[in-house]
Amino acid sequence: MTRRFTAVLAAVLATASVCASLAAADEMIEPILLEGEDAPVEELALWELIERERYVRAREEAEKYLEEHPSSYVAHLVLGVAQHYGEANFPKALFHETRALQLFEAREGVRPTQSQPWRWHARILISLTRAHGDLEHYDEQLAFMYRYNELYTPQLKAELAWPLMKKRQFDEARRAAEEGLATGDPYQIERAKNALCAIEFEAGDDEKSYEVCAEAVEYGRSHFGSATAVDLGNYAEAARSVFRFDEAEGLLVEASKGGLSWYGNPWLELADLYMRAGRFAEALSALREVPRHRAARPAHVRDSDRNEARRSLAAFLLLMGRPDEALRITGKASVLPDRRAHNSRDPLQDRSIVALLDRQARLTLAEMTVERAVTEPFYGRWWAHAKGLRLRFEAWLSGRQAARFLNDGSRLVGTFAIGTARSAVMPPWLLGELVRALGPGVVRAAVAEVASEDTREGAAPYYDAVLAEVGLAQREYDEAIEHARRALEGLQPGDALLAERVRAVLGKSLSDPRQATALYEEVLGTDPGLFRRLGWALPVEVQASSAEIDRALAKAVMRSPRFTRSSDGLQIRVDGGRICLYGRTGASWGCSEAELEEDETGRSHMQRIVDSFHEEIFSPRVDLSRIDINSLDGSNRVTRNPLDMLLAP
Repeated sequence: MTRRFTAVLAAVLATASVCASLAAADEMIEPILLEGEDAPVEELALWELIERERYVRAREEAEKYLEEHPSSYVAHLVLGVAQHYGEANFPKALFHETRALQLFEAREGVRPTQSQPWRWHARILISLTRAHGDLEHYDEQLAFMYRYNELYTPQLKAELAWPLMKKRQFDEARRAAEEGLATGDPYQIERAKNALCAIEFEAGDDEKSYEVCAEAVEYGRSHFGSATAVDLGNYAEAARSVFRFDEAEGLLVEASKGGLSWYGNPWLELADLYMRAGRFAEALSALREVPRHRAARPAHVRDSDRNEARRSLAAFLLLMGRPDEALRITGKASVLPDRRAHNSRDPLQDRSIVALLDRQARLTLAEMTVERAVTEPFYGRWWAHAKGLRLRFEAWLSGRQAARFLNDGSRLVGTFAIGTARSAVMPPWLLGELVRALGPGVVRAAVAEVASEDTREGAAPYYDAVLAEVGLAQREYDEAIEHARRALEGLQPGDALLAERVRAVLGKSLSDPRQATALYEEVLGTDPGLFRRLGWALPVEVQASSAEIDRALAKAVMRSPRFTRSSDGLQIRVDGGRICLYGRTGASWGCSEAELEEDETGRSHMQRIVDSFHEEIFSPRVDLSRIDINSLDGSNRVTRNPLDMLLAP
């Protein structure tokens, strides 16, 4: 759950507004001296650059000034703030701000009086709380907050709640939020309600979290004209945790239409929601907006959820049947973690999801490698199987990595509580992969433990969905059928992909091939790529014309791991160099679209036809042909104009 970490104590940090206009871009504004702000005019001019967000120039001028005045605490503070907000270099910001505090207290003492330049001391302490917070140094952040409260007013009240929550000290965090509410200050109340929303979610009280998140949104609407995108996103997450998907979607759409949020990206959350529901075209539209939203943020928060976006993009590419491109994304996500200071999730949960996506992408690519070789001579097909074995070994390694991230009883058990803080953002349709990655016995024990604790209405079908896969893996087919049917009765349309996976498991468990085929047809309508991801074959019977090319195509198709012969299965018809798949009722599921080109050999032509057939049958109906994947990842986007802060007035 994300939270906007708003600027604290505007009365302390602000300088007087400047009315004078600039004659030129480089002209300095004459600063107005505030009480407790005594400093040489050159240092006041440096701080004025910070106030105007001219961070590049502030850094350059402060560095020059320090060459001649190495003991200037103001210059060090300016450098720290410029590094923090202009360069997002939090360690360097912390260094300069720590040095500023040392220099100030060596000269003025640790408890400045009203006759001293106390305002600089207050600014330094606030800057240190922010730097330590962004570096996830919560003990140090709290220490500076408490120290600030000893010396200055108004005190930090609600702001204490977030680092206390990150330390899992929920009772203390609640008390801090309550003290913020008691001040009567609208901004303290807003922060306190925002914090309580996250606290109850992380503490595991999903119904309470839903209630307080609703209160935070309502307070923002009634006192500030509208709720922040962060509060709306938090409320949407709380709604998802109690399976109110339509409400969550409405809140996220509202958040996407509002102003820019530093933390949380409504487009990213919408994309995840649409993927769960099998609404792939809408998921693609939302993913297009993710890098644009992130690029518009200030530098110091731009990377707060980059990895989260990569995880969603990798999931989407996997669902679209593009495992090779998904692997490029998971490769980045596995080595470039997010800054999680303003997100309440356990980072190891996110990393376990990336590892599972990487595992499934490698398994899917192994399947497609064999598919693409079905027209090759026997040695070409053997080589493809060898490549597939290598990919499956790499997938096994990714599975072991996921197991290592979940090598904690509480974290493993909580992963199966879909929608809760313990499960992070685990896609429900991916949860069954843990059966194969960890083993059915481990998963059965974990689900039994968490299901006995979960009192949420609507949670039971998710546990049934996992236990259906456990039953299938252990060849307890009657048990698998029972759990699958219960899951299908309880799952909502918002989790269509999970429902299709359960439907496929049910079909695999049934002894009647006709019933199984009927279920597989339903799966093809929503998530055709599932058969590749599971490594399963569709039962089919093949009819081919007497033409040589058609007989050769029919033979090649039946070498594909996607099909197995069955007189009770679907029908593949090969005629005139075209392959089509039909249901048992005669409905068409798609045909190959490739056409013969003059310079092609017979084998290359056959390969294009078979590849086209596989693509048509086992990929969702979303056109990705014109999409630049780098544009979805944000890799080809200039995240900020480096001249912005140099040319700004």
